[in-house]
Amino acid sequence: MVQFNGPHGKVSVSYLRQGGLNPPAPAPKDAFTGKTVLITGCSSGIGYQAALQIAALNPKRLILGTRTIAKGETTKQAILAAVGPSLNSKIIEIIPIECSDLSSAREFASAIKKTTPLGTLDCVLLSAGLALPTREVVKDESGRKWPTTFVVNVLAPALLAMELMPLLQSTPGSVLEFVNSISYCNVTSQDIAPFFSSSKEANSSSSALEFFNDPERWTTQRAYYEAKLMLMFVLEGLVKDQEKEQSRVVMLACCPGQCKTNLYRQFGVGVRAFMTLFNAVIARTAEQGARTLVTGLLKGEEAMGKMWVNDGFDDWSPGITEKEWEVLQNKVWEEVKAVSGKA
Repeated sequence: MVQFNGPHGKVSVSYLRQGGLNPPAPAPKDAFTGKTVLITGCSSGIGYQAALQIAALNPKRLILGTRTIAKGETTKQAILAAVGPSLNSKIIEIIPIECSDLSSAREFASAIKKTTPLGTLDCVLLSAGLALPTREVVKDESGRKWPTTFVVNVLAPALLAMELMPLLQSTPGSVLEFVNSISYCNVTSQDIAPFFSSSKEANSSSSALEFFNDPERWTTQRAYYEAKLMLMFVLEGLVKDQEKEQSRVVMLACCPGQCKTNLYRQFGVGVRAFMTLFNAVIARTAEQGARTLVTGLLKGEEAMGKMWVNDGFDDWSPGITEKEWEVLQNKVWEEVKAVSGKA
């Protein structure tokens, strides 16, 4: 779980720069021998690099969750070409998923459950992520509108985790990993003060999800940071909910660090140019960042509820107080379960 007695403050450029100068170590050879690994968001960037690395580490089965079959086939062929003839093409399977559509996420999970026997799903890496320059919305299964970035970055991975949990719990030593960011620490008490500004905000009827997704509060940066915070709330909720279970799934988040990717591909020319220059000086490569995703899947109980970053567990403290965290974590998790039909 997160701690509240470590370094405080927003993540600095120097922190990111140190990550770029000191890339994480790769996973050991044959680390996934005999294992079935599922990864979403793997057609480009860090997710693709993670899938490529896992494919080269002798998995028994590698399931790629991509937006379309065509994108999946392109990804599969690229992996086969990069790894070489030692990789059997039959171990790579493609199942489509559109992470901005909860119905698609549910169908994806159903397909996994139909094709994966109990006791055989070893690793789930939920890597899909999205940043947008403007606030766009999509409807959930009840017709309620949510920002697209919130659905992709929070609701869809939460739903997949809950849907796949029985399969994971049936598999000894299984691991569920969310790709997240230490930038969740950039959300401060000042940012969330309006939620706690009056007594009515603390009662059970006030919605944390509505607060975080209020169009009047929306900015690109705020939406990104707060989605990362909410995903940490989801992780903690999942960990707490399984405390009484006999079969425990290792669940953690990971942060690949600042990486040279196409995350800002939908932004304007100015933003893309700035990020290209910024990343040229600060960032590590997507291949280096993906190492964190891959080695995170090899962690044990010591990783439960924590964030794996730079070859260690994050010791940074949130930008909000422990009491604020407790209130918001509980509200966000219960509301996410309700929206996902898992309450």
